[in-house]
Amino acid sequence: MNNIIGHKLYGKGLQKVVVLHDWFGDTTTNYDPMLEFLDRDTFTFAFVDLRGYGRSRNISGECTLEEGVSDILALVDFLKWSSFDIISHSMSALIAQYLTIQASSRLKRIVAITPVPACGTPAPDAVISFLEDAALRNEISARQIIQFMTGYQQGSEFVDKKVTQWYETSNPEARSAYLKMFSQIDFSEQANGGLTPFLVIVGANDAEGYREPVMQQTFIKWYPNAELITLQGCGHYPMQEQPLQLAVAIQSYLKQA
Repeated sequence: MNNIIGHKLYGKGLQKVVVLHDWFGDTTTNYDPMLEFLDRDTFTFAFVDLRGYGRSRNISGECTLEEGVSDILALVDFLKWSSFDIISHSMSALIAQYLTIQASSRLKRIVAITPVPACGTPAPDAVISFLEDAALRNEISARQIIQFMTGYQQGSEFVDKKVTQWYETSNPEARSAYLKMFSQIDFSEQANGGLTPFLVIVGANDAEGYREPVMQQTFIKWYPNAELITLQGCGHYPMQEQPLQLAVAIQSYLKQA
């Protein structure tokens, strides 16, 4: 177990699902509001924390795309899952997409929630510096990010809780490393044409770079078996903003397999 990334199994179903988190929290704090709506008889979920986060907070590493993919494959091998679905969120959608290149034969379906496309999310130096500042524990900057990513629709209680959870469940080195990963990477040429089925889920209140037009020009353009839906009443964090709505959308899609 020493080389296996931190995770929690939930459910007893035959359909196996790897669940990944975003930059702003581990799988526990992000997905707990959704647990009561999950079908534990149909699915077995492996809630996986990337290095530096949650159950893997004390597992050191480079926190790169390749390392994340390697960790996921090592975990599913350990669990003896010959095939699996993936639920990814924001930056971890990069890992899901890279798995379509590295291990497509084992992937059944991918759910990409408010995802980062395979081209990454490059930004001006000033924006990267602002994000880096938040990653190193500038709470004012972190609050501004959460407000922006939820369309300024969430109150201070939600925003403050998100910021607290981020800092309590991750370490600054990992936060900085993953920022570099999702802002500097581009493997879109390799990913283009991948046949793995995708459900791309966007939030109506999310930042402009994560809304339907961007997903149409990336996921829908690159992946011929991708579908796209928009959830109302939420931004970048639908598992916390609209957990029931998200759970229904995800499970309806995965049960089509």
